[in-house]
Amino acid sequence: MLCEECHEREAAVVVTTVINGESTSRNLCHECVKKYQKGGDVSALLAAILSSMYKAREDGDKKCERCGMTLAEFRKGGMLGCSACYSTFRKELAPMITRIQGRTEHAGKRPRQNAEAQERQQKIERLRKAMEMAVSEEAFEEAARLRDELNALREAEKPLQAKEGEGT
Repeated sequence: MLCEECHEREAAVVVTTVINGESTSRNLCHECVKKYQKGGDVSALLAAILSSMYKAREDGDKKCERCGMTLAEFRKGGMLGCSACYSTFRKELAPMITRIQGRTEHAGKRPRQNAEAQERQQKIERLRKAMEMAVSEEAFEEAARLRDELNALREAEKPLQAKEGEGT
């Protein structure tokens, strides 16, 4: 598990705080614990813990539309309620899946049938992610170029989808 403070090193210390009967645990690495101990900055550590409590409350409010499972329930039990939970909690699940499996995209074998369609879909997904990244970096000209390429690819895909639909 990564340190909840720096998100870089492995957590080795669990700091548990009980405030008004509400217990909160925080996983920290040795470096972050030393940082708080060295400066004698207990108030900074307390502020960080309170901040994580507030974030945990916000996360607990996030709920799957289909099954009603909250992020807090998932973190407590470790299991999702339905397939829609993967979409609902995508942002929170991605770092965990990457840490466990090394990536979030499938890297195994693909079925032989319809390989071209799968490759088109993967290209569309790569373009979409690149466009989102360009927008977040405010590289709007690059984002517009990627959008146009994405739209052209989607337009070219429509006749192919209609043709594939006729064969079934």
